[in-house]
Amino acid sequence: MVLLPPDDGRILAVRHNDTSETCPDQVTVIGRKLESSEPSTSAAREPYEETAVRVAAQDLEICQTVHYLGPDGARVIGVVFTAQQWHGEPCDAELDKHKAMLWIDPGNPPTDCHPYTREVLANFMAGRLYRNPTVTASGGGA
Repeated sequence: MVLLPPDDGRILAVRHNDTSETCPDQVTVIGRKLESSEPSTSAAREPYEETAVRVAAQDLEICQTVHYLGPDGARVIGVVFTAQQWHGEPCDAELDKHKAMLWIDPGNPPTDCHPYTREVLANFMAGRLYRNPTVTASGGGA
């Protein structure tokens, strides 16, 4: 995940289509799981793929790690970055996957924010460097 904060404190996010397998009709920040062969700096590619914004790998700063337990029992170690600078005008570059692109307040995310994203944003606001969230089968966070 890459948090793209402009100077006003908001974070760039997307609202997924209702056909999304993992987060239908929910708001998430930019990012996804990396493939097993990709280095973590490949996270710099994801903002461009989702929003046409370019982030150089050297402009990524780790802001937290998350040990996530998903509703299917899968465990994932996630790394969340902040982009110290980025270039371009954000637009929805994956219209087939997203309903909208929006700027959200990380301290007060939308009620339909995916539970994992909600946890990441809470960690970001509190300055926590590590968390261990669980998402239940019903989609709520624990």
